Amino acid sequence: MPQEAGPWSALSEPGDDIRDSWSSAPHSTILVDCGLEWDAVVVAPLERGLAALTRLGLPIDRGYPVLADYVRQELVIHVPAGTARRCAAQGTRILTTGSWLLVPAGERGSIFATWLSPPHRSRPRYVDPDELSDALQQVDKHSQRGKPACSSPP
Repeated sequence: MPQEAGPWSALSEPGDDIRDSWSSAPHSTILVDCGLEWDAVVVAPLERGLAALTRLGLPIDRGYPVLADYVRQELVIHVPAGTARRCAAQGTRILTTGSWLLVPAGERGSIFATWLSPPHRSRPRYVDPDELSDALQQVDKHSQRGKPACSSPP
């Protein structure tokens, strides 16, 4: 039986608290280079990426760095450095050495870069790109069959 949409899906639209933080946080984003400590996988659309994270069962509050770009409707998921190319799912792009990413300078960021799950201060956890690829493919397969994208694995 399909599971109800998990907590990740609740983040598809910014809440009032997040919107308020954007207006009160000048200089709230910075550009950082990818590929040193982590790579990133950019998933479009945002809801698809959230459904994949729900499918993986990743808790929001455990330090997996995940960003939302609400303007482009993309989800940015950090993976271990040197591994992003292993995510072979369609509708993704990778950011690795030579790429730059806009990230929040503070707690929330901006409409272009908002932490949905901020990295753990001393020991961030990264999403496995192979598992992410599999989860995205499952989300796509279930969406094509007309099933909810956030259903639990069979």
